[in-house]
Amino acid sequence: MFTGLDDIDWESLTHAYGTAEDVPGWVRGLVDSDPAVREQSLDAMYGAVHHQGDVYDSTVAVVPYLIEALAVPRLPGRDGIAELLTSIVQVGDWPDEADLDEDTIVMRRHAVRAHTLAVAAAPVLLRLADDTDPEVRAVAPSLLVALAPAVPDLAGLLLGLLGSETDLKVRTGLFEALGSLPLDDATIGRLLELAGSAPASTAVAALIAVARNDPYRVPLDGVPELIERAYAEEGPAAGPAGFETDTLIGSLRVMREQSDEGRRAPHCTRMIEDLTDPLGARVAERIAIVTPLLASTHDDLAGDALFAVNKLIEGRRGDYREAVTRVAGLLERPPRVAGWAAGMLKDWGPVSAPAVETVAARLAAIDAQPWRDGLPEWTVRYSADLPGLHPYLDLLAGFGDERALPPLLTGLTLPQRPRDIGYRLARYPGHAERITAAILPHFPVLAAADREPTEWYAFQTALRAFGADAAPAVPYLLASPLRDWSASTLGRIGPAAAAARTALHQAVTSDDPRLAAASAGALWRIDRWPGALARLTSHLDGPASREAFDEITAMGAAAAPAAALVATYLDAPPDRHWWTPARAALALWRLTGDADRVAPVLAAAWRGNPQTRPAIAAAAGGPLAVALAPLFRDEIAASRRFNVSDNTWSTAQVTEDEELLASCHRLLTPP
Repeated sequence: MFTGLDDIDWESLTHAYGTAEDVPGWVRGLVDSDPAVREQSLDAMYGAVHHQGDVYDSTVAVVPYLIEALAVPRLPGRDGIAELLTSIVQVGDWPDEADLDEDTIVMRRHAVRAHTLAVAAAPVLLRLADDTDPEVRAVAPSLLVALAPAVPDLAGLLLGLLGSETDLKVRTGLFEALGSLPLDDATIGRLLELAGSAPASTAVAALIAVARNDPYRVPLDGVPELIERAYAEEGPAAGPAGFETDTLIGSLRVMREQSDEGRRAPHCTRMIEDLTDPLGARVAERIAIVTPLLASTHDDLAGDALFAVNKLIEGRRGDYREAVTRVAGLLERPPRVAGWAAGMLKDWGPVSAPAVETVAARLAAIDAQPWRDGLPEWTVRYSADLPGLHPYLDLLAGFGDERALPPLLTGLTLPQRPRDIGYRLARYPGHAERITAAILPHFPVLAAADREPTEWYAFQTALRAFGADAAPAVPYLLASPLRDWSASTLGRIGPAAAAARTALHQAVTSDDPRLAAASAGALWRIDRWPGALARLTSHLDGPASREAFDEITAMGAAAAPAAALVATYLDAPPDRHWWTPARAALALWRLTGDADRVAPVLAAAWRGNPQTRPAIAAAAGGPLAVALAPLFRDEIAASRRFNVSDNTWSTAQVTEDEELLASCHRLLTPP
């Protein structure tokens, strides 16, 4: 096998970590008789030759040998090779060259070359769909999809294979492949027929394939019961592989094996999510599917329903009250399911309101337990970091619930204070004096510590929220070198921070533009310093522009002399962020109240960068709210959360979206 492999000048080719002379050994290792060697070689191929989806000249060079290995019946490791080849030759996921930089264009062209080689071998690869090894048959459909349209009537071929295939894993692969293809009405109709007559797991898989093509063709009556029957099926239990490797692929394999433990039907794992996700904007129907499944007495089914509802809540708006109540009921389950539920509830912000009482009862229960290793049970232990707060405590603090405050204050006394405790304390301005007094003893230690000031910044977030009640913190803030965030905190304390004026006056001429701008803004807030506006306008360009615009906005009508200058930024190039014209428009609105002037700019920013929406909605009122009312109505009508992105995720995204919705409703409600 692999004739000519050693004749290639591998040292002239590259992969992610340099020259590719080690590639021939990895290629041979892919078909080694020892499964551990195969796993190590496959891990090396993914880690270097196909690193994070990249395609190099060495990647193209191995494609003929991957194809050669796949063509040899009963050769070990071919399922892994087929998956690797599939990932390499999928060119449909690559953007157009016009959207790529020079290096990525080269990689895209390598991917096209690899795809061309695989297409030329389509007759050979097509035989994998009828291979004697079910592991190979299970991954072959995805490879054939990557080669489409070189495979004639691929959908018909896959449907035909479903008619004779009995292996559950292979059938799953066939349905997944069908779901990734554009299907005609006849094929969708055939899938719906299967959904109405086949065993439960097959029926759900058919519905998933239909949903990925046309979510509104999926009949949803009786789907929860159908899923329950699917999860009750006996499925293949692979068991542990019997070997270990120090590789990423090996770690992922072990995680899958552990995840399958205790499952009645491993072939149904995440089936609920796979069905409900493609239903998209059919939010009410998705909720109707998931909610009853959350009450299942079987942890595999309830756990998968939990992941499905989490994805739904994170991405879509809806009435989740009953679903959240059922999720709260999962807190009584074994630790794995209960831990998932607690972590998700914490991140759902206001949506978690129906769970508050249940969570409070759970917090009281763990608060009563003996401490371990010097830490209470409402902390989360990390191996090499500060402890965190238990999700129960995090959730209640997010609501400003009084029952969370005593543990938070206790947390301040721990030798290892939990991370982010300052952010949680900021939710209790009614206890500002008590909390400030508890925080201040830690400031000298934090100031002396030569480390990232994350914890100090978190504490100052609380002080800012407390305003004048945080006045006792002023000498502590002045006891260490002034930073931009410290200056900002002094400004939020206001006139009670008058003792900071000398330090702030010195800082307004700092070489650090953010410190200079924050200090000018603080001096205005403390004693209406006349020179603040001139200093702030000097920072409208450059790294402190955000701080400058924000502080000018806070000055309101007092900054009216700068209105003409601020207005020049309305026409700033919006690029893809829109923040400069948006901040200029928000400032000009506060300075002049001229809604007609700023509304078009804010409307363009609202559409151009959804991240500007909370700031715009928070500032709107009066004639500006009237001018932007169509945007607010459209926002309320949308089912997708404004901040959902394919590339980013945040624990605060549900909270931020719910707050935006509340602002829009407020702005549209007559006084």
